[in-house]
Amino acid sequence: MIPKGTIKRIMKKHTDMNISSEAVEELSNILEEIIVITTKTAEENARADNRKTIKARDIKKCDKERIREKIIELANRTEKMNILTREFLNVISSELE
Repeated sequence: MIPKGTIKRIMKKHTDMNISSEAVEELSNILEEIIVITTKTAEENARADNRKTIKARDIKKCDKERIREKIIELANRTEKMNILTREFLNVISSELE
């Protein structure tokens, strides 16, 4: 689990608004899901090369569209999602285009 203090500190760098603990918790859950999705995709890449070690190139080689779809799915999952969290996911998604 990513330390919530770290998440909040990163969020605060990009806004002058207050950030609730619920927003930090929600973003923490989303980031964990992104890590799981990326790791599973990277694992597939490593297995395709007959390796037992996930390397940086496996992460870089992740199918961007598949990961992007999952990130967008996460962003749209709930109407109650904090606007800052939704914007964060949109930025990540746009970087994958």
